[in-house]
Amino acid sequence: MRSRYRALIGLFAALALVAAACGGDDEVAETTTAPPTTAAATTTTEAAPPTTAAPMTPLKVWADDKFGAIIEQVGAPFTAETGIPLDITVIDFQDMREQITTQAPAGEGPDLFIGAHDWLGEMVADGIAAPLDLGAKASSFAQVSLDAYSTDGNLYAMPYAIEAIALFYNADLVTTPPTTVEELTAICDDLGAAIDNCWGIQGGGAAGDAFHNFPFVAANGGYIFGFDPATGFDVTDVGLDSADAIAGVSAMAELVAGGYIDPIDEDDMKQLFIDGKEAFLMSGPWWVNTWNDEGVNWGVTTLPTLDGDDMSPLVNVRGFYVSEFGESKAIAEEFLLSFIATDETMLALFNADPRGPAWLPIVDQATGFEAFAESAANGLFTPNVPEMGSVWGALGDQILAVRNGQITADEAMKNAAEQVRNAVAGT
Repeated sequence: MRSRYRALIGLFAALALVAAACGGDDEVAETTTAPPTTAAATTTTEAAPPTTAAPMTPLKVWADDKFGAIIEQVGAPFTAETGIPLDITVIDFQDMREQITTQAPAGEGPDLFIGAHDWLGEMVADGIAAPLDLGAKASSFAQVSLDAYSTDGNLYAMPYAIEAIALFYNADLVTTPPTTVEELTAICDDLGAAIDNCWGIQGGGAAGDAFHNFPFVAANGGYIFGFDPATGFDVTDVGLDSADAIAGVSAMAELVAGGYIDPIDEDDMKQLFIDGKEAFLMSGPWWVNTWNDEGVNWGVTTLPTLDGDDMSPLVNVRGFYVSEFGESKAIAEEFLLSFIATDETMLALFNADPRGPAWLPIVDQATGFEAFAESAANGLFTPNVPEMGSVWGALGDQILAVRNGQITADEAMKNAAEQVRNAVAGT
């Protein structure tokens, strides 16, 4: 099952990001703005007034704070050519999904919005995402990114980024990056009192994190939902309490007990890495700008193997959805194809928020992202079904309990699987 599951990601390694690229998540601190129904920040590009017709309806775009300015810039020539102004609302990415699901059906949402691929099931089930036709430009996208936004033969978003986690290391402490967990722990043993924490992984302290801890679940063959390339995900096949998944989380518990993974929160983990008191940190490329700004001498490598098996991260994709409830679906699609799906704009999006580009023509310019590409090639596709919403909290909370020494791996994974099965069954 794993080999067929990973088949969808093959072109990602071979075509999309061999020379560069990859990288999620939403852990970056972002500026929170008010919901669009109150006082959200908006920017409108001014069109030259038509000589005869009334002003045209603006194209409404919701974007996070990293991309608002970029979309405004590309909106200027769009407005100049079409006479259609852009109405850009900046919303924290963490709040985007909830705002869309509540505002769009009420007719108060955008024509176009940024979102993750694992929202797809909910967006389609709720009738929010409109099908897209990328035409000839489809060949310019990494196939895995198109697969992520596809279901029932339709594409529902235009991707811009592919992301997966890898292993950062402090190059002042680590001269040769480890390829196995055994090598990693040996390095930490040698460093001794020079470090306060060996291996930083989000999801400790007070907040669980299923995404960052999933590589332990998958290391021995664990999975979330069964998958077949021909039929997709089988949400009745929950693999969280499989012997393989329990074995992987048990190995993590042993690392916690051995002092190699401390139950600390994200802020402490980040600061220790910045201060040179933490040898390793497992996360995604969204931290690159932080390390550079803080002057960290860092390196990055693929995730180490655990007991000889790949630690498989979840692979996520981000892109632009067109809303079925929007007033200008055709215009929104044309804006994407003519003004977003260009080398210049895609490179600007990458530079603003470094993640592996889904746009193939610029992958050779995303240097330094090879490790994320290789980790993603070993990864498992995050299920793009609505039932995935029941997984994050259940799995994250149970793994957090393991990391805090409150429960065994066996108990935790059985609890998580039961919660997901009950949610899927509606009980």
